[in-house]
Amino acid sequence: MLALTTVATPTVFTINHAANTDSPPNYPVNEQGQTFGSGPFPEGPSQEPDLIEAKGENGVEGYVKSSDLSPTVSSPEEAIAFQKSKEATGYRSIPLYELDGKTVIGEFRLYSSNGINEIKHNPKFNYD
Repeated sequence: MLALTTVATPTVFTINHAANTDSPPNYPVNEQGQTFGSGPFPEGPSQEPDLIEAKGENGVEGYVKSSDLSPTVSSPEEAIAFQKSKEATGYRSIPLYELDGKTVIGEFRLYSSNGINEIKHNPKFNYD
C-alpha cells in the first residue's frame, strides 16, 4: 500500500508598493491630450487613462471616458432619479468614442453585477 504524506513548507509573499503610486503609467496621448489604453489597470482611479478601450453594443470597438464610468450627482434628488432610471432599464448607458475622445460611435452599457446600484455606495449621501 502506498502512503502519501503532506509536508508543509513556509511560503513568503512580497508586495511591491512602488508599483501602486499616485503617478499614472506612461500611456500614449491623443491629439486632445487625453491618455488612452486598455486594461487591466493598476489599482486606483489616478492609474486609469482618460480613454479606456471598450467594446460597445453591436460589437463596436472604441473608447469610454474613465470620467463617465462613475455617476456624478450633486443632490439626493439627482441620486434618486439616477437610481430609478437604472432600475427601469437594468443598465446605464455611456457614449463610446473614437480615439479622438470627441466622436461618438456607439453606446457602452454598464450593468450592475450584484443587483445593487452603484450610486448607493457614494458616502456623500445618506440613503437610510
